[in-house]
Amino acid sequence: MSKKRFYTILTVYLLLLFTWYMFIYLPQVQALDEVNTKLNEVSQQVAMARRAQINLKNIKTRFQSEQKELQKEKDKFIRKDELGKVTQELRRLADKYDLKLTDFSPGFKDYFDAEKKSIVPLPLSISFIGRYLQIGKYIESWGSLPFYIIPEEITLQRVDNNGYDIQAVVEAKLYTWNE
Repeated sequence: MSKKRFYTILTVYLLLLFTWYMFIYLPQVQALDEVNTKLNEVSQQVAMARRAQINLKNIKTRFQSEQKELQKEKDKFIRKDELGKVTQELRRLADKYDLKLTDFSPGFKDYFDAEKKSIVPLPLSISFIGRYLQIGKYIESWGSLPFYIIPEEITLQRVDNNGYDIQAVVEAKLYTWNE
């Protein structure tokens, strides 16, 4: 084989190799890189979607528990038709502390004058007779009642000079839901 023919074959071979490299191999490498880039993007989106799905489940669970807690708090606001429940609970609690409930007077004027569907503090005047320490424990236990009642003013007066009994008058607010 002659040198000229060898160089011609070599040149054709190199030209074919260069053409294959430029027009076939490089476009395929670029296409593969694009596919890998898109695959990475999709993988990241799938991972973010999984995290979002897990977070959504956690948020739904937290939301449901918060809803339950909110409902418990909402149920502590007494409605008009449940006012008898307040009297029964206060009387039951007074019996527990050996107190004699003598008067329970709600101030309905403010209650019925209030706007519809709002939380209204209903003024109460509660009178009872008992021992000083028992009166304090009774009022302190109001926080455990299934409704919101807040003492505002307490008046204490000795029933008789020889005994240990005291008459207490508590001015309080019962927070109610006016519908």
